[in-house]
Amino acid sequence: MRKLMSLIVAALTISAASAAFAEPIVLTEPDKNSGSSVLAAISNRTSAEKLNFTKEKLTLNELSTILWAASGKNDGADGWTIPFVKGRQPNVTIYVILKEGGYVYNHDKHALLVASDEKRTLTRAVNDDFAKTAPCLLVFVSNGNFMGDGYGDFAVGAMAQNVNLAAQALGLRSIFLTSFNKNAIHSSMMLGPVATIRGVMAVGHQ
Repeated sequence: MRKLMSLIVAALTISAASAAFAEPIVLTEPDKNSGSSVLAAISNRTSAEKLNFTKEKLTLNELSTILWAASGKNDGADGWTIPFVKGRQPNVTIYVILKEGGYVYNHDKHALLVASDEKRTLTRAVNDDFAKTAPCLLVFVSNGNFMGDGYGDFAVGAMAQNVNLAAQALGLRSIFLTSFNKNAIHSSMMLGPVATIRGVMAVGHQ
């Protein structure tokens, strides 16, 4: 009887632990029509203030739209929302850190695949107190030298600008962070030895 009870307790413990793990997120169709026009977004765009973000999480649609704007498909198999060198596959991958864990954005499936179950990744990833309150961090990572480092920086610049404009159109605030913990991100997200973190952005409501 004791052995049976022990097995039941162990099974319940494993079940509870599994339920706490982050799971893949299938994103909704991005919002391509509402919000302000591109020119209005450019006119009104400002970076988030260095103040705490609200506790409001990004909705699935907001997250979907932000990621699609950053490096989504817009013209079949070969079209992108931003310019990449020779129109090839992106040489920069977007990792997404949420309160519940870390993910990697798969542009083909338009989904977030689990990269880390560590709940403290978000607060460990950045150094500024205000950034620790953001509900979402975007981490831009290149793997290896893709036809020269300049192309990676070019891609991140285009991605970040699209994120800024999409955030403005959705009524969100975004900011490119200058202070973040590379070692914590590398270990938590299990990045490869040749991975280079080229930038981190915080997105949320203020």
